[in-house]
Parts: sequence; structure tokens; C-alpha cells
Amino acid sequence: MASRGSVGASHLRLPFDPAAATRLSWHLGEALASSATRTNTLHAADAPVRANVYDVDGPTSLVVVRTPAGRERHYELPSADAGDVLAVARSRGFRVG
Repeated sequence: MASRGSVGASHLRLPFDPAAATRLSWHLGEALASSATRTNTLHAADAPVRANVYDVDGPTSLVVVRTPAGRERHYELPSADAGDVLAVARSRGFRVG
């Protein structure tokens, strides 16, 4: 179930503005990711954090963040914000590739 109030752990550096995202349940996130096209992979420069950005049909995009502990967190972003995720990610120390 989606929840705007619970975006993620405050200690986890995310490649996007958490205020613009909605955290999804693992089951919903996995279902969306399995039917979507991955467009980019982001890597944190100084931490073992990786994120995959997916193009989801409709008005949203999906970002799947793999935490240093190996857990996956799924976030929904409005499509207008998804175009900015690369610029925000770079400003937060992530690289594309």
C-alpha cells in the first residue's frame, strides 16, 4: 500500500527528493517493475546504494532503491519529477551507469 507519510529511513541517502515520492509496498513495487522498462541505473559514489529508474505506463515513474543492507525499497514519482531524478541524483552524489 502506498504511503506518502512514510517515504523511507532518514539515514538513507536517496537519489531524489523524498517529498516528491510515495513509498510503495514491496509487492506492488515488484509488480510494477516486472512490467516496466528500466531506463537508468544510479550508483552512489561513496556508499553501496544503487537505484533503478523505470518508465511505468501512466502518470508515474518507479525508482527501486537497493539499500546497503541489500533490501529493495520502491518509490513512485510523478512523471514530471522523473525527468529531474538524474539531475537531483547527480547533485546528491550519484552517478549514472
